[in-house]
Amino acid sequence: MSAIQDVKDQFQSLVSRVIFQVRRSLFGMNNERIDFMMDSFYKLSPQHQTGLLAGVAGGLLVFVLGAFTIYFSRINALEDELNTSFDALQEVRTLNVNYDQELKRYQELKSIVARNSSEFKPKPYFESKSNQVGVQIQDLRSQDSEIASDSPLATDFRYSTVEFRLPKVSLPRLLKFIEEVEKGNPSLNFHSLQIRTRYGDRLFFETNAKVVAYKVGGGAN
Repeated sequence: MSAIQDVKDQFQSLVSRVIFQVRRSLFGMNNERIDFMMDSFYKLSPQHQTGLLAGVAGGLLVFVLGAFTIYFSRINALEDELNTSFDALQEVRTLNVNYDQELKRYQELKSIVARNSSEFKPKPYFESKSNQVGVQIQDLRSQDSEIASDSPLATDFRYSTVEFRLPKVSLPRLLKFIEEVEKGNPSLNFHSLQIRTRYGDRLFFETNAKVVAYKVGGGAN
């Protein structure tokens, strides 16, 4: 609470300067007006003297009460402002901790993508997985692309689009193929699947697939 105490000290100093200026205006720099006021006071009748003293005392009381009211209301306002500032500071610290945690997770993601994509070759990889599962793969092609520049990932990542066709595959083998592809490389993600029935064949389907493979190294500035 040292900040509040400093504010209180500054406010008290301001009040002292105001009182000094008021006293100098009323009594003069060297109190030269006091003699004139005392002489005028003694020339009054006793009743007038009593009334004047009562009025002065009432005025001083009102002034003191007003000064204390302004003083404490200002102190309370300053305390509220300081408490609000402390709350905002605490919120900023919390956001900073959250940012550090998310940044750490992001760096870990970059490391995973870099590790999985460093030696990734689409054609050998997908042909290996198709042979492993026992499905035929055709028309396999890939194309490297840049992530849109307005994306926050554009500075660190790019991706390859891999497209292929499975001319004859059952649903169980298709699901197994998808599982093996994504399990073997977590940087791969099936973007779309088009499954069509084969004429006169209810057990097998023709499937066109598009897979996105993320890589480290963006092209946007």
